[in-house]
Amino acid sequence: MGTGQVVAIVILVVLVLAVVVALAVFRRRSAAQRQIDATRYRQEAASRAESADRLEAEAAERAARAQREQEQAAELAEMARRDRELAEKRGAQAEKLDPDGRFDAARPTTDSDGETQTQNGEADIRR
Repeated sequence: MGTGQVVAIVILVVLVLAVVVALAVFRRRSAAQRQIDATRYRQEAASRAESADRLEAEAAERAARAQREQEQAAELAEMARRDRELAEKRGAQAEKLDPDGRFDAARPTTDSDGETQTQNGEADIRR
């Protein structure tokens, strides 16, 4: 074996060792990087979980508020229905008392001065 061959073998061994050392360093960095990534992902997951909890609480609050508003709307609708029934009853009673509606036409009104006016605009003589 000549000197050139020995030098070539030594260079080849040195290159193989350099590749092995580079791989070992890369693996160490890779493991450290994985740990860093895992820590970052855990922090992000915790942050997103907190955000999801806040959003869930807000959604529940809005649903409760909507339920209360729905109940209030139902109460108002019931009040309107009762008022309408009462108005219809009063209208029927008025119709029984004055079927021709003469009382409404002859009913005196009061102007801005407090003076009572009749339907044709003349002052009421009876005081």
